[in-house]
Amino acid sequence: MTVTEPRPTTTAVRRRRRPWGTPAWTITMRWVALIGTTAVAFWRTLAALATEIGAQTLIVIVPVVVLLAGMAAAGTALRRHDEPPIYDRQTDVIVGGIVLFIALAVEVMVNPRYSQAYLTVHMDLLSMWLFVLGAAILLFGLRPVSRYRWAWLVLLMIWPIPLRVLILSVGRGALGAAFLMVLIAAAATAVATGRTVRRGLIGAGLAALVGSLAIVTMYVVLDIRRLVLVATIPALLCAAVAFSVMYVDYRRRPGRSWSPMGRPLLDPTLRRVGRPALLLVSATVLTAFVPLPQVGTWPSATIPGMAIGKPLVVPAGWRQASEQRYEWVRRLYGTTSVLYRQLLVQKVGSTAFDKDARTRRVMVDSVDAARPLALEVYPYIFRYNLVGDRFGPAVEVPLPHGVRSWVWSVVDDERYLTYTVLSWWWNNGARTQQIILWAVDNHEPDAQFPPPRITIGQNLNTMMTVFFRGNASIADTDPAYKDRGLLTLLATELVNAQVERAGGGA
Repeated sequence: MTVTEPRPTTTAVRRRRRPWGTPAWTITMRWVALIGTTAVAFWRTLAALATEIGAQTLIVIVPVVVLLAGMAAAGTALRRHDEPPIYDRQTDVIVGGIVLFIALAVEVMVNPRYSQAYLTVHMDLLSMWLFVLGAAILLFGLRPVSRYRWAWLVLLMIWPIPLRVLILSVGRGALGAAFLMVLIAAAATAVATGRTVRRGLIGAGLAALVGSLAIVTMYVVLDIRRLVLVATIPALLCAAVAFSVMYVDYRRRPGRSWSPMGRPLLDPTLRRVGRPALLLVSATVLTAFVPLPQVGTWPSATIPGMAIGKPLVVPAGWRQASEQRYEWVRRLYGTTSVLYRQLLVQKVGSTAFDKDARTRRVMVDSVDAARPLALEVYPYIFRYNLVGDRFGPAVEVPLPHGVRSWVWSVVDDERYLTYTVLSWWWNNGARTQQIILWAVDNHEPDAQFPPPRITIGQNLNTMMTVFFRGNASIADTDPAYKDRGLLTLLATELVNAQVERAGGGA
């Protein structure tokens, strides 16, 4: 007698053909939920990133870091072994909820503290990293997420502060950024290919070699110097080449499958998300309504034909005592930027500005950039050593020809000096320039002015002070704009002199 297996029913066949319920469907939907909630919660941040990437600032590294972290995570996933399922979700919910709360706190409480340097520090990117981490814990479980710890560390590089400090300290502009990005790519390759320590080191070394050759080819042979190209293409190229070579080397061994995963796709360790998804939705909605600090708020009057990139014309009634040129600002604002420092002295003193009618001295700094947003990415506080100083609120001062300026105070408690600062932006249609006038309450000829120099590293101390104590720790609560009249007079004469040289008004 022959025993035959009963044929499956039509319903059973239809159920097997349905995509939902399979491991691939479940994992895909959770990734869609993770990306979707992040996009909704941080839509303002993503829009700001798009604007900055269009301006070709250093923030172009963020998409590259995301791709490198994805590659590191993919390589880790290829080495996954079956794990016991997660049934008790209490730890996942507690840890994931705490991380989401910290992400929201950074967005609400910490990010506004750095409003003046928002584009420099981008605390919202740190908040976004925390949000993605907390959401992943709720959607996939703490144990699976912790398996990708090195990929998470690579993804943390979307927060630009560490790279900004390193790149500006090393110098070399786009070249320095390119080599640092290749190092990150090598680290990501080591994570992706590190089945053993030896294979990880080989993958990293191969990536570093390919990346270095790509940089030399672009920078020396092809003479490509643009940051957006030099800092992105070698890093992506070297990671892709090294990962592909190591992948093929492992798959070609006897007994290895050439399928993408090299094994069947396993069920998720966390079978159901359940009610903790409501916690993620709530955090998404709350974060989506948090505003960002405003950028692009400096008005810039257009003066056609104005000479930018040259010393300012000295107006009548003033003489120039000294002039200095600083080219290190190219590391901040581009290869064609320059900073001029001109010390102007009154030809005739006045009792309106000094009780003994001594001639007053004003320091005039002018810096230009082809992309105005670069001047906001690195504001004036990163061009002077003002660590430990206190700042008064800015007050608008109108100037001729539609130029709008602002005046504020800077108190140096260490030297017992108070500076009155007046600044404005303007452009000639092609380049933008920022003018800063400095006056000090010490009217002696040897009075000190803050010297221009890069202070990204030094300002980390101020960042930590603001983080723990708030903006009140660096605020001048009783500002005295002692030399507002003097600076307004000089600013008016400077504007008129530059417009006259340009041959007309705005």
